[in-house]
Amino acid sequence: MAHIIAITNQKGGVGKTTTAVNLAACLSALRQGVLLIDLDPQGNATMGCGVDKHTVSATSYDVLVGEATLADALQWVEKAQMR
Repeated sequence: MAHIIAITNQKGGVGKTTTAVNLAACLSALRQGVLLIDLDPQGNATMGCGVDKHTVSATSYDVLVGEATLADALQWVEKAQMR
């Protein structure tokens, strides 16, 4: 059964990205399937997963405004890339 975990807070600088990236890395290390969605325009979770945000072909914004599909925006990451 899939579980959905959302890390949210209106205040900046409280560790949302750090928590999300590290939780994703830990779950991945436990051989759990993980989908981490970075909705922050700064893209720090994307970078924290080892993906250069400047080289992606589609972003979550593109998906939300209908310019790309979710499949277009997916970035497969090996555990070794998680920082």
